[in-house]
Amino acid sequence: MEFVCRRCTQFTKTPYHVTTEDAGVVLLNMLVCPSCARLAKRLGLPVVKMESAKTVAKTKRVQQPVQPRPSIR
Repeated sequence: MEFVCRRCTQFTKTPYHVTTEDAGVVLLNMLVCPSCARLAKRLGLPVVKMESAKTVAKTKRVQQPVQPRPSIR
């Protein structure tokens, strides 16, 4: 199964998962090609090689939006 890199739009058979979080909020969550994964590693971002299509399907889940705290008046 082939995937499209979310950064450079190249087709790849070995996607990598790049994520970043800040205080529990996901800032970056994307599947990239090996070339873009090397760039992400150089930038110090965490990169994980995806092993199977089943693992990739798990990463495509829709993330719940962050809801602001209700204000107390």
